Amino acid sequence: MNHMRGLVSTAQALRQTFITPLRTPTVSLVQSYSLRNGFQPRYFHQCPRLALPVVRTPNAPTQIKDEAIGTRLVQLVDEEQNLMPPRRLAEVLDSFDRSKFFLLQVSPAEDERPPVCKILNKMEAKQHEKAKAKSAKAGKVQTKQIELNWAIDAHDLSHRLKQLTNFLEKGRKVEVIMKRKKAKRSPTVDEIKQVIQSVLDTTREAGGTQVKAMEGEPGKQVMITVKKET
Repeated sequence: MNHMRGLVSTAQALRQTFITPLRTPTVSLVQSYSLRNGFQPRYFHQCPRLALPVVRTPNAPTQIKDEAIGTRLVQLVDEEQNLMPPRRLAEVLDSFDRSKFFLLQVSPAEDERPPVCKILNKMEAKQHEKAKAKSAKAGKVQTKQIELNWAIDAHDLSHRLKQLTNFLEKGRKVEVIMKRKKAKRSPTVDEIKQVIQSVLDTTREAGGTQVKAMEGEPGKQVMITVKKET
């Protein structure tokens, strides 16, 4: 029993040493309701007489073009961003090759002014969207995972730490998961401490830092999320 008490107190000490508790931010009732239903709390102040504000449809089109513009008159903008006199929508649509070009609304109607539109090349617009999507994808940081056993041998630990260094140097965010495997023996307190410290030291040497506080219980399962400082 004294041996078990020693293990419990040691595990508690490890938790206090390595793990910083995270506080869960509180959310007000109005904020919580608003977030779940897809609108901002300010609508309650702007429209106090409405029982429920209007919620935008998630699948609503982001571009309005051609006949979908739906007004009798439109106002074209040329390549120098100059506004042309208003023209009938049907007339504008008949003035270009619909297989190669399309009419895009760039600004909605305001007061007595019709919507502002621009004639765009379909091929160029498609290439622009591809380039934009590629750039957005490249800007996202990929997350990698590395798993370590608490009772891992020195050779395997060295190999995993090299992987960690390699991922960090490539700009990846890395989730290092340390846990006990069923088929493996129980780790000692010193082994638990050494594995955690090795991950932290390797991260620091690679120019990385923790993205958030450690999560979990030393000796059971812990996750450390790290990324190279920019």
